[in-house]
Amino acid sequence: MVMQVEDVLDKLAQLSPKEILGYAIASEEDAKQFYETLAAKSGEVLGDFFRDLAKAEASHRKILLKLHEDLFGDTSYAVPEGIPFAETSVKVDTVVNLIEAMRVALVNEKTAERIYSHLSEILPEHRGIFGFLAAQEKAHYAAIRSHVEYLEDVTNGQPEYVNAPIEFFGAQLELYLGPRTRR
Repeated sequence: MVMQVEDVLDKLAQLSPKEILGYAIASEEDAKQFYETLAAKSGEVLGDFFRDLAKAEASHRKILLKLHEDLFGDTSYAVPEGIPFAETSVKVDTVVNLIEAMRVALVNEKTAERIYSHLSEILPEHRGIFGFLAAQEKAHYAAIRSHVEYLEDVTNGQPEYVNAPIEFFGAQLELYLGPRTRR
């Protein structure tokens, strides 16, 4: 079961800024790994989208580690127990599973945006950093949402796509990348 945004935020609100930052750092790493997994299964076109998301999450983690070091003197962070990351709970092997995984990613991106907004309130001297990260997560949410809408539209009433392996769907997209002959 995927934890909802409000559940995660309620649990995080009870923690110190250091603990919240630890959760955020670990969440960015988890998201990076999740997007890398999706990229590896998705072919070149869709894979590039997921690789870009993974790179952004890695950059966010670097920013947060530097901030942790500035605030607390080191990069050793603790991850609070009992607050799972959304991405780890989804198996992806068919297009319908990919859509489900992307819906989980939407929850994670919305959660991250809200966490960074919360951190900007409790650590106002770092509002610029957290505002930037919140804006990035909001952009990720919008991009993923548009891909979900596209995949839902393509698969609507098309059982050959819904239950197809992700690799098959990726191969269909890549037909447009292959060599063309003129008539």
